[in-house]
Amino acid sequence: MDTAGLYQGPLGDFVARRTALVRELRRSDPEAAETVGKLRKPAVSVWAIDQLPVGNSALITELLTAGADARDAQRNVAAGIENRDDLARATGRLRDAVEAAVRAAVDALTQAGNAPGAETDRRIRTTLQAAATGGASDRQALWSGTLDHDLDVAGFGDAGESEEDVPELAAIIAPLRRKTPSPASGREPTGRTSTRELVAEREAERDVAKKDEAADAARAFALAARHQADRLAEEAGVAAEKARIAEQAAENAEAAARAAHATLDR
Repeated sequence: MDTAGLYQGPLGDFVARRTALVRELRRSDPEAAETVGKLRKPAVSVWAIDQLPVGNSALITELLTAGADARDAQRNVAAGIENRDDLARATGRLRDAVEAAVRAAVDALTQAGNAPGAETDRRIRTTLQAAATGGASDRQALWSGTLDHDLDVAGFGDAGESEEDVPELAAIIAPLRRKTPSPASGREPTGRTSTRELVAEREAERDVAKKDEAADAARAFALAARHQADRLAEEAGVAAEKARIAEQAAENAEAAARAAHATLDR
């Protein structure tokens, strides 16, 4: 269901456009109509961002590309594939892309008769960066112009693999992606797949090291247990010999007692 037309248009007419779309969908797809009816009117800062894909699609493409490269650089630094200088270059490109998109969004507000203040400007900047570096659903909404709320920046996510973009978006930004060098191998990966393989290799190496440590600890515990068992077995052997001697002594004492009784009876 394409709702881009709902968000791209005068902000004051949003409710009217939503009502018309609900009425249109109700005849053919009641469930979709119910979903659209729950879509909320975006804040003015978000509305400005939603207008960018129409007349400034190149800015959004560059922003999403820079965001993807920054996420990869963060992950690669954590994996030891790249250094802090590589990350600084990637985040610098992201910062420039965000600022260019902010200027375009402010222009959209100004042309619509809105005078953006410092807080609106800050919210636009924060939402643009958060969407470019966030989850796949946020990136998709930024690209299609269907964001419906402000976002907060939470870094570049964890160092693990990020969610995949939809194929159409991935195909658009792929030619603009940077190539990541591999210091360990001296070769240059030709695309994102090579970077994933390198990250996976480092993770596999760490996993093997952890398993080796666990195996060594288990072997040391087994040897200690064997030594204790041998010691206990030796002690048990000594105790068994002492018991045999004691039993023999008891039998001898009992025989002497019987002989004494026999002599007394006579």
